[in-house]
Amino acid sequence: MMNIFNIAVNNYQIISVIWNLSLIIIPFFLAEFIDKLWQKNKFKTWQNKLSAYLLLFVWLLFIPNTAYIITDVRHLLNFCPENFTRVCIENAWMILFFFTYGLVGWLAFIYLLNQMQVIIARIKGRLTAYIFIWLVIPFISLGVMLGLINRWNSWEAFIYPGRIGGSASFYLFDFTYFKNWYLFTLFFYLFYFGGKAVLRRFKND
Repeated sequence: MMNIFNIAVNNYQIISVIWNLSLIIIPFFLAEFIDKLWQKNKFKTWQNKLSAYLLLFVWLLFIPNTAYIITDVRHLLNFCPENFTRVCIENAWMILFFFTYGLVGWLAFIYLLNQMQVIIARIKGRLTAYIFIWLVIPFISLGVMLGLINRWNSWEAFIYPGRIGGSASFYLFDFTYFKNWYLFTLFFYLFYFGGKAVLRRFKND
């Protein structure tokens, strides 16, 4: 019997694909819970407000996983034999595999951010929701960098908050780290707002 843990594409285990796709479901349900709390009593009790803020905090920890999937295209590197200057026939299919995988991450990134934007617009107004998106994308970018470069996982924020904070400080005070964070943030703005515009255009056609 084939063991799924042993299946890999260019040394990238398929179980990692399944795991990462599972993680992007978490922000969806967290946002749905926030919306249901609002519909229940409009956050009239402090318990509901506290629950909503806690859910939003956990949402912030897990939402970078959507954008992180986009960066997994890096596993295409060195998929051909050394010194091979063209696409190698043995592994050419990997290009479409990682493109499709990254595309799923991009669409999830747009959908889940838009989901939260709609919920916040309903609760606090459209302007607040719009400002929230502009503020949260740099945070998402930082989360992606912490996972990509520093190899932190979302749930480890509950276990090692000080150490993760120390890693995050590099992106403020080290130019190379800051440059990558800045450029990632710009691209994520483009992915979200540009992607929404493109998808809206297809919807209207």
